[in-house]
Amino acid sequence: MSVPARRKGRVKTADGQRRADAACIARLREDNAALKKTVQALMARVERSLDSQGTAFSWFQAAAKLEETVRLRTAQYESLNQRLKRELESRRAIELALKEAKLQADLANQSKTRFLAAASHDLRQPLNSAMLFLESMDEASLAQTDREFLSRSRVALASLNNLLGTLLDVARLDSGGITPQSTDFPIQTLLDRIGPEFESVANACRLGLKVMPSRAWVCTDLHLLETILRNFLANAIKYTPAGRILVGCRRRPEGLMICVLDTGVGIEKEHLDAIFEAYYQIRDCGPSHNEGIGLGLSIVNRIVHVLALRRSVRSIPGKGSMFAVVVPYGSVPQETEVGPTSWKLPATVFPRSRPLNIVIIDDKQDVLTGLAALLEKWGYRPTTGTTATEAVVKLIAADVTPDLVLSDYHLRNELKGDDAVKEVQGEFDRPIPAVIMTSDPDPALRERLRRKGLAVIDKPLNLPKLRAMLERLPE
Repeated sequence: MSVPARRKGRVKTADGQRRADAACIARLREDNAALKKTVQALMARVERSLDSQGTAFSWFQAAAKLEETVRLRTAQYESLNQRLKRELESRRAIELALKEAKLQADLANQSKTRFLAAASHDLRQPLNSAMLFLESMDEASLAQTDREFLSRSRVALASLNNLLGTLLDVARLDSGGITPQSTDFPIQTLLDRIGPEFESVANACRLGLKVMPSRAWVCTDLHLLETILRNFLANAIKYTPAGRILVGCRRRPEGLMICVLDTGVGIEKEHLDAIFEAYYQIRDCGPSHNEGIGLGLSIVNRIVHVLALRRSVRSIPGKGSMFAVVVPYGSVPQETEVGPTSWKLPATVFPRSRPLNIVIIDDKQDVLTGLAALLEKWGYRPTTGTTATEAVVKLIAADVTPDLVLSDYHLRNELKGDDAVKEVQGEFDRPIPAVIMTSDPDPALRERLRRKGLAVIDKPLNLPKLRAMLERLPE
C-alpha cells in the first residue's frame, strides 16, 4: 500500500535533480560571463599599456602576460565544461534509473491490483456458498448454543467479506484504476438503493434507521458516492450500540450536503482528522471496536479527493456523530428516458397472493443449492440451472412463468449473465425483471448492465439487500 508514497518521493527527487542541473548551468554561465569580462579588461589594459609605452619590449611583455592569462582562463573554462558534462551525464543516469524504478513500481502496483482482484473473486465464490448454506439453515431445530454459534459464524463471514471488499477498493484507488464517471442523477435513486439494505442491517442490530427523501439532483460518480455513503452508514451502525441513525440531505450554496447522523458513542475532538487515515482506529470505542482494520474512512477520504468533493464530521462524545459529504448540484432533465426493459423496484413492500417464481442461473452447483434452499426458506419457489437453456427446460416442463431471473455474470464457456437473461426473457410474452450477481468491481460493466435494465448485486450476496429487493418485487 506504500508504493504511491515511494512514487511521490521519487518524483520529488527527480524535480530536485532538475533544479540542481538548472542551478549548475546557471553558475557556469555566470563563470563564462566573468571570463569574458576579464579578457576584455586585460585587452583594454594591454592597449593602454601599448599606447603609453610604445616600445618593442613592452609589447613583448604585454603579449606574454596576455597569452598566460588567456591560457589560464581557457584551462579554467575547459575544466568547468568537463565538470558540467560529467554532472549532466550523472544526472541523466540518475534520471534514467528513477524512470526505470517508477516503471517497476507501476508494474508492481498493477500486478498487486490484478492479484487482489483475482484473489478476491476466487475467495468470494466459496465464501458466497458458505453464507448461503448458513442462512438457509433451520434455526428452530437447533439448540440455543448451536444458534449462538451459527450467529457468530454469520458475523465472521460478513466481516471477511467486508475485508475482501475493502482491500480491493484500496488496491484500485492506489493503482489509479478508478476513473470517475460523473453524471446527473436524482439523489433519491441512490437513497432508494442503499436504504432498504441498511434498514435490514440496522434492524438486526436493534437500531432505528430512517432515510429522508430528497428531490435534489447531483452531478458526480454515482458508484463512488455510493461507496462513501455505505462506509458512513456501516461506521454509524458499528459505533451505535443503541438508538437510531438518520440519513438526510441539506441544500447548501456550494452543493447538496448528504448527512449520516447517529446517536452512537461519539468521537473525541483530537481524533476527528486522524480517523480518515489508513489503519487508524480509536481504542475502546464502542462494543465493536475490535472489528475491521481501519480502512473504511480512509477509502472515503481518497474518493472525496478523486471526486473533488468536501467532507465534514462533527461529533460529541457520548451523544453521537454526523458524517457528511457535499456534492455539486446536477441538471434536472425535462424528460427522463426509460428504456423498454428498464425496471425499478418500488419503495413499498407488496402483499403476496402466491409465492413468486425465481429463476437462478449459476455454473456453481453449490451456489445453486444454497441459494435455492435460502429462497425456499423465505417463501419463494426457485428454479435452478447451470445454463439458461437448462433453466428454460425446467420452466417449460413445470409450466411456470418466472417473476424474476437471478443470474451470475460469469458463466461456463465464457457465457455472460446478460445473455442468459435475454435467453430466458425470449421464451415468455411479458418482460421479466432480472438481477445480475457479480464480484467484478468494474464500474463500466455495472453501468452497461444497468443501461440494459438489469439490476446488479454484489457477490458474495448481501442477503439483507437481496431480501429487501425480493420483498419489493411486484407479482
